[in-house]
Amino acid sequence: MKPFLTFQPSHAARRGRWALLFPLLALLGGPVACGDDPDDPRPDGGSQTVDAGSDAGTHDAGPDADAGTDLDAGTGLDAGTDADAGTVTDAGTDADAGTDGGTVACTPSGWVDTPPDLSVIQNTSLDILVRLRAVPGLTVQENPNGANVPAGYRFFILRYNQPSDHAHPECQRFEQRVTLLHKADASPMVLSTSGYNVSTGTGRSEPTQLLAANQLAVEHRFFPPSIPSPADWSHLTIRQSADDFHRLTQALKPIYTGKWVSTGGSKGGETVVFFRRFYPDDMDATVAYVAPIAKRNDERFVTFQDGVGGDAQRACRERLWAFQHEVLSRRENMLALLKAYAAEQELTYSQLGFELALEHGVIETYFAFWQYDSAQNCTRNIPDTTATDQELFDAMDAEVGMSSFADSGIKPYAAYYYQAAVELGWPQPYEKHLGSLIHFPDTDTGEVYSPPGIPYVFRPQAMPDIQDWVSTQGQRLMFIYGSYDPWTAAAYLVGNAQDSYLYTVPGGNHGARISQLPADQQAAAKATLNRWMGLSPLKRAPKAVLSEEPPIFGPHVPPRLRAASRN
Repeated sequence: MKPFLTFQPSHAARRGRWALLFPLLALLGGPVACGDDPDDPRPDGGSQTVDAGSDAGTHDAGPDADAGTDLDAGTGLDAGTDADAGTVTDAGTDADAGTDGGTVACTPSGWVDTPPDLSVIQNTSLDILVRLRAVPGLTVQENPNGANVPAGYRFFILRYNQPSDHAHPECQRFEQRVTLLHKADASPMVLSTSGYNVSTGTGRSEPTQLLAANQLAVEHRFFPPSIPSPADWSHLTIRQSADDFHRLTQALKPIYTGKWVSTGGSKGGETVVFFRRFYPDDMDATVAYVAPIAKRNDERFVTFQDGVGGDAQRACRERLWAFQHEVLSRRENMLALLKAYAAEQELTYSQLGFELALEHGVIETYFAFWQYDSAQNCTRNIPDTTATDQELFDAMDAEVGMSSFADSGIKPYAAYYYQAAVELGWPQPYEKHLGSLIHFPDTDTGEVYSPPGIPYVFRPQAMPDIQDWVSTQGQRLMFIYGSYDPWTAAAYLVGNAQDSYLYTVPGGNHGARISQLPADQQAAAKATLNRWMGLSPLKRAPKAVLSEEPPIFGPHVPPRLRAASRN
C-alpha cells in the first residue's frame, strides 16, 4: 500500500431500474404551469449523460466525526420517502438542477421577495435580535429550549424561507432550519453543516472554537424538518443545496461583516466544497474534514480496505476477516438472533429483508471498525472465532448498529441515499474476500437503500466537475483526513489549488481534527486559518475541545456514538 500523505501543499439489486423509464409526473393536487425555464447561465454540477446501471454505496458518507457528543442520528425522522412525495423527474440533469427544460409543474407560492431594510439590519446600535428579525424571510427565536449557551455567546434558532427550486422561486417554498451562535458582528463567521440535520444544541465546531467566532449551522435540504411538502426529489441536487447556502449567506452578510469560513465533516465537508465550487467568493476559506469525492461504485475503497493500516495492522485486518467469515458461516443462527433483536426492539426490515440486513451488517462492520473505532481496540471489540453466537452478533451490533438496517434506520437518511445514487457516488462493496458466503453480491448499494418508488439517474460528471474545480481553480481550501478512515480512499486532490493544504492524522479515523495532527502540522494549520481570517496569532490561542463539538449525524453510526435524545 502506498504511504499516506501527511502534508500536501497546493501544486444493486435495482441498478438502473428506473432510468429514463418514467415520464415527468404531475405534482399531487393538480399543479399549474409556472412558466418556461429562463436561460440559466449557472454552471452545471451534473451532466445530461444518463448512466443507469449502477451500484450505489450505503456506507456512511457523511456523519461528522465523533466529537464526543452523542446523538441518535435521527432515527424516526421522516425524510419524505413516500413514493407519492411530489413530482419525480429525470433527477435534474439540466443546468437549472431540477427542471425538465420546458414547462415546470408548479403551484405558485405567492412569495414575493422584499428588499431588506438596511437601515435596521446594518444599524449596530440595535440589538442583534432586532436586526435578525429585519431580514426578509427569516424567523428568529432566541434560545427557545433554554440550552446551555457558551460564555460570551447568544444562541438563536432560525428558519429561513427558501425556494424548492431556485430556478423558479415563484413556485414551491420550504423553511430551512438554521442555528446561530452570536458573539460579535465583526468577528469571523463559521458557516457549518453536517450535510444532514442540524443540531438544535449549542455545540461549536473546531474552527469556531479555534477562532472564537460566530457560528451559523445549516440543515441540508430534504432532511426534516427542512423538506418541501410534497417533496419533488429532482430538486435534491448539489447545485440546489449550494443555492440555499448562497442565498442564506447573502442575507446575513450585511450583519456579519467579518471574514467567513465554511466547514463540515464528511458529507458536510463535501457540501461546503460544493458550495465553494458554485459560489467561490461567498466564503473567504473552507476547512473540510474527512470529505470524500467518490466515484460510481468506487473501487478505490476496496484497495484501501485490503491494506488499511499497513503491516502494523495486518493482525487486526485478519481478525476482522475471520470474524466476518465466522458470522456468515453461522448464517441461520445469526438470522434467528437478528429476528429476535427486531422483535425486542420493535423494528421492521421490510426494505432490505433479514437476509440482506445480515450480509450488509457483516460487510459494514469491517468498514465501520476502521471508520469509527481504534486499532488498539481490535482484540477487545472483535471476538475470535470461538465466541458464542450472541457474542458475535453483539459485536457486530456494537460496531455498525444493526438497527441502522431497519426501516426506521434507513428512512431518516433517504435523502443521503438518493444523493449517493444520483450524484455523490459510493464505495464498491468490500465483500469478494467472503466468497460464496455472500449470497447477495453487489447489493450493499445506495440504490437498494434509496427511497422506494423515486426514479433517479446517476450523473457521472457531477463529482469530476467538483474535483476539477478544486485542483484548477480552488483557493484557500484545507482538507483534514484520518489515515485509517476508509473514506480517505476518496480524498480530494489539491492539485494546483492556490493557498490550499491537505493534512492526514496518522492512525486517525473519521474523527480526524486539526488538534490531532502532529505538533508542527497542527501549528501550521492553525496559523493558516488565522491568516485567512485576518487574525494575528495569540500567545494564548483558543483551544478546541472535541467534546464541545456538535453531535454527529449519519447512517450506520455505532450505537455508542448515539444519544438517547433526538433533535
